[in-house]
Amino acid sequence: MSLLTLQSPAKINLSLRILNRREDGYHNISSLMEKVSLFDELTFEKIPSGIEVSCDNLDVPLEKNLIYKAAKLLQQEANVSYGARHRVTKKIPMGAGLGGGSSNAATVLKGLNQLWGLNWPLEKLASLGVQLGADIPFFIYDGPAQIEGIGDKITSLTKLPNLAIILINPGIHVSTPWAYSAWDRRFGGNPLTPKNRSVTSARAFAKIVQELHNDFEAVVIPEHPEIQGAKEALKNAGSKGVLMSGSGSTVFGIFETKDLRDRALGKIEKREKWQVFAVENWGVDKR
Repeated sequence: MSLLTLQSPAKINLSLRILNRREDGYHNISSLMEKVSLFDELTFEKIPSGIEVSCDNLDVPLEKNLIYKAAKLLQQEANVSYGARHRVTKKIPMGAGLGGGSSNAATVLKGLNQLWGLNWPLEKLASLGVQLGADIPFFIYDGPAQIEGIGDKITSLTKLPNLAIILINPGIHVSTPWAYSAWDRRFGGNPLTPKNRSVTSARAFAKIVQELHNDFEAVVIPEHPEIQGAKEALKNAGSKGVLMSGSGSTVFGIFETKDLRDRALGKIEKREKWQVFAVENWGVDKR
């Protein structure tokens, strides 16, 4: 095999609770995460040596992004002499709380594992991925998961209810390190909410909506009120539950059916710089 194309999905955080700041500077979290059907596309080509990256989005740094770093790390750890050429088609907004960079890195690890014939188990790829970013191990595995620790403790869930979702990215870049620092400054590294949540594979739609929560909203939205505007637009369009994903700036609204979601799309008055996407759970068509 010399050529391989894979899809790299975005994620949303259906809940995100910051538990505490660790001595190493990282934060322990508890988060329910699901992949959604907005994705980048990565094409891999085996080449004699070197790591090359090209992208249709000129804002993507070609030798400092997680695609390059993941490929270089795997090349070094596997001690392989050959390399890979990566071509990336970007659809996931950058710096948007949707995990695009982490998803790309995980897809690189899985893609090159296949392209190079390494056949490493997913657990080994996940342990490698966490060296590059806390969200990467989640994307190594299929399906939704409850995430603990810094993102390295993963409890895979069988499935969540089929969700009809609208994403609104208001065109604001939010730095995750800044968001954590802002949370530390405001709350002193102490938890805002209870530490423990039950983990179950079967969650009803109503329970998902009831437990929507993101600790980052308390510090990110006051700094970027446009995010609240996107939340209000989704509420006014009839969403049953609205939340910011990750450290922002994307917000999502959950609807009971695809028909209701699709009708809601026409009710949202798009502002300048807004990107609006209609999505479902990743792989829902295969269930």
